[in-house]
Amino acid sequence: MKRKKRNFIIAGALTSACCLFMVLFPSVAVYSAQKGISLWVTSVLPALLPFFICANFLNYMGAVSLIRPSLFPFAMSVLSGYPMGAKIIGDMRRENVISPRESKRMISFCSTSGPTFMIGAVGVGMLGSASAGVLIAAAHYLGAMINGVFYSLLFSGGERSSARPIKRKNSDLLELFTEAILSAFKSLAVILAYIVLFMFLTDLLHMSGAFSWIPYQPAKAAAKGFFEMTVGCGALSECAGLSFEWICILAAMILSWGGLSIIGQSMSMLSGSGVPLPYFLLTKLTHSIFAGLIAFFLTLCVV
Repeated sequence: MKRKKRNFIIAGALTSACCLFMVLFPSVAVYSAQKGISLWVTSVLPALLPFFICANFLNYMGAVSLIRPSLFPFAMSVLSGYPMGAKIIGDMRRENVISPRESKRMISFCSTSGPTFMIGAVGVGMLGSASAGVLIAAAHYLGAMINGVFYSLLFSGGERSSARPIKRKNSDLLELFTEAILSAFKSLAVILAYIVLFMFLTDLLHMSGAFSWIPYQPAKAAAKGFFEMTVGCGALSECAGLSFEWICILAAMILSWGGLSIIGQSMSMLSGSGVPLPYFLLTKLTHSIFAGLIAFFLTLCVV
C-alpha cells in the first residue's frame, strides 16, 4: 500500500513538473508535439495500423491458438516492429493463453524493430547505406534470438503453463473486424502520446544544454538514443569521422534498447501480463549488448 502511494506521489510530481515546463517553454512544447504528431502520421500510423488490425482480428477469431504461442508474436514483431510484440503478448496473457512465466520469456525476443525502419529509415535515410541497414537489422534480430535463448534457459522448468486456447467471440465477422479496428486505433493513440511526451523531453534536455555536457559526439548520440531511438540514430548519422563499424555497432545497440519511449509504449501494451518494468528493462539491456557484440563480429566479416 505504501509503495502504491509512493508511486502515485512520484507520478503526480513528474506530471506537475511536465505541465510546468510546458507553460514555461510553450514553443518547445508545440514544436515537439508537431514533430511527434508528424512522425506518427507519416511513419507510425501507416506502418502499424494494418498489422494491429490483422493481429486483433486473428486474435478475436481464435486463429492464434492454432499455432505455436511464441511464433505469432515473434513473426508480427519482426514484420511490423515496436511495440507489436508487446501488444500481442499482453493480449495473449490477458486472454490466459500463456502464463506469466511464458510472457516474461517471450518478451525477451518478441520486442524488436521492423526491417523497413532499420534498412530504409536508418540505413538508407540516415546513414546513407543500405548495407549498413542490413547489417544492423541482422545484428538486431540475431541478438533478439540469443536473448530469447538466454531467458528461455533462465525460465526452463518450474511453473507449467496455465494456457488455454482463445475462444472465438460470439460475434459475426464484421463485428469482430470493427472491434479489431477500434482496438487498433486505441493502441495507436497510446503510442502517439508516448512519442509526443518523449519528443518534448528530448527537445527540452537539448534546449537546456544537458547533452552539451557530453563532449564525445557518439556518446551524446547514445544518450539521446537512451530516450528516443529515432533521435539517437539521427544524431549518430551526424557524428563526423566515426567509422562504419562503430556506426553499425552503436546503431544496433540503440535500436535494440529501443529508448524509454518504446519501453513506455511496450509496458502500456503489457499491462496485466505479469511482466514488471525492471525485468523488461533488463531484457532490453541484454538485447542491446548481444546486438552490439554481433554487429562487431559482423563488421569484421564484411569490412
